Amino acid sequence: MSLISVGTIVEIFLFVGVFLWVRKLTSKEGRQPSLSKKTIKNLKF
Repeated sequence: MSLISVGTIVEIFLFVGVFLWVRKLTSKEGRQPSLSKKTIKNLKF
């Protein structure tokens, strides 16, 4: 029983972590203008 509860808690934490990470990524993308594929191709690294 305790193993099941620990697994459930871990899954909830994973879900919350992924949700926050995706939100952070989308907010960062919103602030920066997205580069077009042509612009990325023209950049020289």
